[in-house]
Amino acid sequence: MARLILHIGHGKTGSSALQSALALSTDALAAQGIVYPEHASFTQARAGQISAGNVNGRTLVATAKAALKRNQHDVLLSNESLIHFFLNDPELLPKIAALGADTRVILYVRNPYDHACSVYGQTVKRGGAVASFDSFLAGYPTPAKVRAMIQIAEKAGVGLTVVNYSNHAGDILRSLTDALGVPADTLTPAAGGRVNRSLTRSELELQRMFNHHWGRRSSRFVSDALCNALPDIRADRPVASAQALDAFVARQAPIVAEVNALLPPSEAYTLEVPRDGAGADGQTDLTFTPAQMEVLVEAISARIPNMLENDRWHRLLIRLRGGQHGSFPGRIMRMIRGRKNG
Repeated sequence: MARLILHIGHGKTGSSALQSALALSTDALAAQGIVYPEHASFTQARAGQISAGNVNGRTLVATAKAALKRNQHDVLLSNESLIHFFLNDPELLPKIAALGADTRVILYVRNPYDHACSVYGQTVKRGGAVASFDSFLAGYPTPAKVRAMIQIAEKAGVGLTVVNYSNHAGDILRSLTDALGVPADTLTPAAGGRVNRSLTRSELELQRMFNHHWGRRSSRFVSDALCNALPDIRADRPVASAQALDAFVARQAPIVAEVNALLPPSEAYTLEVPRDGAGADGQTDLTFTPAQMEVLVEAISARIPNMLENDRWHRLLIRLRGGQHGSFPGRIMRMIRGRKNG
C-alpha cells in the first residue's frame, strides 16, 4: 500500500529549509519511491527562499486524492500550516485517512521557550505586534496545540512521527530523511547563506516602538532594511522579566509533562529559560553599532520626501475643506472648471 506522508509544521521549526531541500531533491526522492508533487512555489523554494510547501490546507483532501491517483509510489505533501487546519477541523485527518493510503504525519516541534522567542520576534518584525514579550509569554499556546494534534492523530488511527527541531537544528535535513526512512544523502540543501535573520534585542525593541506609530508597514524601513543590509549580525533572544519567566514555566510544565509522556525521549521537550540579562521589567539597555545607525538613518531618510509630499497634500485638502462652501467633490470640480475657463 502506498503511503501518504504529511509534513504539517508547526511554524518556526525549519520548514523553509526542509521545503527548499525537498524541492531540490524531487528526483532523488523519486528514486527512493517518494513523489513530492510539483508546485508553483518550487522556484522560490529552490532559490532558498520562504515558500508554502506544495499543498494548500483548504484543498488538502482534493490534492491528496489526485496525487495518490496519479502515482503508484508514496506521496509527500508539506505545509507548515496544516497543523492549524487539523486543529480547526478534527474531522479533516479522518477524511484524509479514508482515502485508502497508509497515512503518516510528520510533526516538527520546538522547545517551548526557544519557540516562543522565535515566534514573538517574527510577529514584531513582520506582523506589526506591539505587545511586550512578558505579555506574549503569558498567552503562549503551542505545547497545548501539540498535545491536541497528537490526540487527533491517535483518534484517526494515523501514524505520527514527532521531531523536536531543538534537538536537530544542527542537521535538520538528516532528521527528515530519518523520518522518511531514506538515505541521509537524499536531500540537497539550498545554496547560499543565512536568509531573513532574526533581530537583535535593540532592533526588536525599536521595531516594536515603530509598530506603535506606523504599524507593520514600518518593517520596510526598520527590520527589513537592517536584515538586508546587515545579514550577518548575530541575533539575540528577547528579554522577559523574572516574574514572567516563572509564570511561563509554571503554566507550561504540566502540559510539557503530558506531551513528553507521548514522545520518545530523544524528541521530548526541554523546558528551560535563561535567567541572564533581564531587569525587573524585562528590559535591557538598547545599543546600536554605527553600521546599524547608518542603515536606519538612510532607510528612514529615504521616506522623508514622501512623508513631506503627503503632508503637503494633506494641508491642501484641509484648506479646501475649510475655505470653500458646498460638498468637497463639488469644490474640486469647481476648481477644475475654473482652471479650464482661466
